Amino acid sequence: MNNRSRKLLSARNPLSARRNWPLTAAVLGTVLVVTGCGSGGAGTASSASPSSSAASATPGVSPSTGASTDATGAASPGSSAPAATPTDSTGAGATSAPEACAAADLAGEVEENIGGGAAGSVYRTLVLTNVSSEPCTSAAGFPGVSYVDDTSNDQIGAAAVRSGEDAAAGGSFVLEPGQSVVAELKETRAENYGQECEPHQATKLLVYPPEDLEFLEIPHEILACENPNVELLSIGALQKR
Repeated sequence: MNNRSRKLLSARNPLSARRNWPLTAAVLGTVLVVTGCGSGGAGTASSASPSSSAASATPGVSPSTGASTDATGAASPGSSAPAATPTDSTGAGATSAPEACAAADLAGEVEENIGGGAAGSVYRTLVLTNVSSEPCTSAAGFPGVSYVDDTSNDQIGAAAVRSGEDAAAGGSFVLEPGQSVVAELKETRAENYGQECEPHQATKLLVYPPEDLEFLEIPHEILACENPNVELLSIGALQKR
């Protein structure tokens, strides 16, 4: 077919050419929509990626202990350890003082002091010794001391007055078996008071250890005074020997 014939055919079928335009336009629109969706999905994935990465790098916190962990589950250096449980001071390993010395655990005696005499009085030493088989604790302080006789076992005259200060006030002494505490004992001669004294022969001392309601007896013969206003005895505070 020559060029003239082709031109004539084209001129005769203008409607056929126009019918092909909508199909071409539809194809082009579909391509554009697919391209746009592809680029939008890539953008969404790109924007979500940093968020996901940041979450995996952020340390987590354990609700039970508060210790932070990294992505591998290991504890981070800055995590706080659980609080330590307080120990009971009265549990195993705690050291307690021995029980208090009872009067029955002690033996007493009065020691003579060389050169312990003075005008009208004499200074002696009261000794209390732990004779039990176990350690015991003797309270510091002043023992109670008085004269008694064998007949009635009643106190004769005034009890000993306290002399000096207690250097260990409020304290105590642990006495192993055989160890002692001592106190200075001053005795004034009953003869110094004449008939005012109301003389009575004493045969022993009655001694109450500090903070104890029980007593021990120490043989001790001396002339005492029944008059309660005459004070023949004075006692110092106990000290560990």
